[in-house]
Amino acid sequence: MNEERNSVIGQELQNARLDKGLSLDDIQQSTKIQKRYLAAIENGQFDQLPGAFYERAFVRQYASAVGLDVTEFMQNHDIQTQTVEPDLSGARVDSDNVTRAGMHQFEESTAEKTRQMLPKILIGVAVVAIIGIIWALVASFAGSAKQENTTSSVSVTTSKVSSSASSDAEKSSTDASKESAAKSSSASSEKKDKDAVDLGAGQATGNTVNYGTVKAPANKELTLNLKTTGASWIQVSDASGAVLWNGTLQANGNQDVKIPATVPGVRVSIGNAAATAVSLDGKSVDLMANNATVWNLAMTFAR
Repeated sequence: MNEERNSVIGQELQNARLDKGLSLDDIQQSTKIQKRYLAAIENGQFDQLPGAFYERAFVRQYASAVGLDVTEFMQNHDIQTQTVEPDLSGARVDSDNVTRAGMHQFEESTAEKTRQMLPKILIGVAVVAIIGIIWALVASFAGSAKQENTTSSVSVTTSKVSSSASSDAEKSSTDASKESAAKSSSASSEKKDKDAVDLGAGQATGNTVNYGTVKAPANKELTLNLKTTGASWIQVSDASGAVLWNGTLQANGNQDVKIPATVPGVRVSIGNAAATAVSLDGKSVDLMANNATVWNLAMTFAR
């Protein structure tokens, strides 16, 4: 965009904002675009924005926030609107939901939190393993005692068995086998249903879709799968804000993120939602992004 057109665009957006009685803080709150970028747009200083892709995206969001006809506004100023593969290698979405660029690194405090959580996770795994071993030993002992008691109570009173008694015994054995198989099949089906993830209904508000009650099996690690058709910067954090994974997936990218059984929920920040698909343990998650560029997904687990 040339400087003269940038100045005209910025002036029209500022006039529309003032007509609505809105401040730059109001626009930042509704668009999640950092206030200094909004001021740069109004002043026609587009060289202060992260790049060409963000110029178009931020102008579109600003125009929508002040009630302008976005399509007409973009066409009047000859602003290209076709899909552009953004360079998001340096972008991030902070915890305040504001898009920022030029800082693609981990914070020391986050790494420290992760190190502090590791011993707790290891202790939890050890406790579960010990309980499993104790349960197996008790079950084995109980089975042996029952078998010995049954053997000692059997007494042979005759060596002659009639054919009718033999037939009844075979029938009884067959019926018992069928009943046992049916119970085993039913138990297997119940276990499978219990281990399955149920996302429930999601609700989109602002730039976030929230799944407030995701039914998940207890004491089981979940797998969050991320797939992209175009370049997209993504960050996955747990409920405490600790980063589980972040990075930029290029076109046709595929990334699995393991979610420990102790994590009560996750938040996924996405820099290019239109090119991103998310699934949890094989269940596809509807992002409800409606062609938004920057989008968030929040999930709370009910175990």
